[in-house]
Amino acid sequence: MKVLIVTHSHDDEGVNEVISNLKKNGVGVFRFNTDLYPTQVELSSHYTNTIEENTVSYQGISHCLSTFDAIWYRRNHIGEDLPEEMLEVHKSPAIEEAKATLNGVLASWGIDKFTLDNLKDHRYAANKQLQLKVASRLGLNIPQTLLSNSPGRVKSFIEQYTAVISKTHYSFSIIDEQDQEYRVYSQKWQPHELQDLDWLVYSPLIFQEYIEKAYELRVIIVGDQVFCGKIPSQTSEKGKVDWRKDHKLMENLECYKLPEGIQLRLLRLMDYFRLNYGAIDLIKTPEGEYIFLEINPVGEFYWIDNLYDQKIAQAIADVLVNKVWRRN
Repeated sequence: MKVLIVTHSHDDEGVNEVISNLKKNGVGVFRFNTDLYPTQVELSSHYTNTIEENTVSYQGISHCLSTFDAIWYRRNHIGEDLPEEMLEVHKSPAIEEAKATLNGVLASWGIDKFTLDNLKDHRYAANKQLQLKVASRLGLNIPQTLLSNSPGRVKSFIEQYTAVISKTHYSFSIIDEQDQEYRVYSQKWQPHELQDLDWLVYSPLIFQEYIEKAYELRVIIVGDQVFCGKIPSQTSEKGKVDWRKDHKLMENLECYKLPEGIQLRLLRLMDYFRLNYGAIDLIKTPEGEYIFLEINPVGEFYWIDNLYDQKIAQAIADVLVNKVWRRN
């Protein structure tokens, strides 16, 4: 058996753990580092009325994709190795052509292969509005949420609460005039701090009621296996609103056992989105309620896996080789 892993050169140690588990079981692995495509990795697709032939080559070694049985689609960093001096007017279309080629191969050749998880399912599951709607229908509590570019609607919303959170669909950084990089995280606001909202006409934003936390939870689901880590975010001044602001919190994680009812609802959420892997963020309130925030189809797991002696990496490998139950 052979597995194709679509990732990038600088992915975290979790990928290597999965590869190690696969190789221990005699599984062949090719790691497609997308940041090296198209400059160093070659991908060719040949179609006729009777055949489809796809090959990937790296460092002089070619692999025929028809010999692979499963795909782990983890990360896509296409074009990062393109020359810095390449003009943006040329770089952007080159990257888009490379993405279309790779995604086309995965969709066409991969149609008969098991994929963890399919790109179209990634995109469907990444819809934050749909996540909240489905989670609520499944009986999970969600924050009161408004997505809008209307200053008036947002002002009416935030005035209902003593505090709100603003956040974006996607993580990104801002570089200031001194070339300092600042990561954009969730931000807590008092209503009086958001009186001037005219800038919303340039871009919508997500606003949610601020929910007091006892702690936060990162849940990793692989197939039907549930792993959960407790994040003591309220012990950190920096991490109270968004624990990602204080990476030291990851040094104080604990294994956590979710109530069976919450686990079952999260598994039904995975069923709905047809995902075999998902990283889910929850809040546990001081009153004991569990609040669903979001699911990331390709969220990080390695920092949680250390709590479980790499059982998450083992579970991913087992799902890829059909050794345990999985959603097909």
